[in-house]
Amino acid sequence: MKTMLRVESDHAWTAADADLAVQIAALFRRCPELCGFSVQAKVFAEGRPEGAEELFVTAISIAPRLGKDQYTDIFEQIASTLTDLIAERPETQVLLQGRTFARMLH
Repeated sequence: MKTMLRVESDHAWTAADADLAVQIAALFRRCPELCGFSVQAKVFAEGRPEGAEELFVTAISIAPRLGKDQYTDIFEQIASTLTDLIAERPETQVLLQGRTFARMLH
């Protein structure tokens, strides 16, 4: 039987994942050219410094290809969305690491 603390913790993770899904869907609506992107943990040559949990956005896919200014705007939209998510729900940082997000087509 789960303890009450465990149930509350599971609820927090589920809520954080739901918030993440909502915010990523909104990001794709705001940036119709964005096809997908990945979020990776920063790799340090000599091990990870204490307290370092840096993430970076990689493999941004955009179609049709845009100019440098438009690409920069989309990158800033992604970074802003992720920064706001982490500020509101710090556990989101763990949920983001190593994930790839792609536009869903129906």
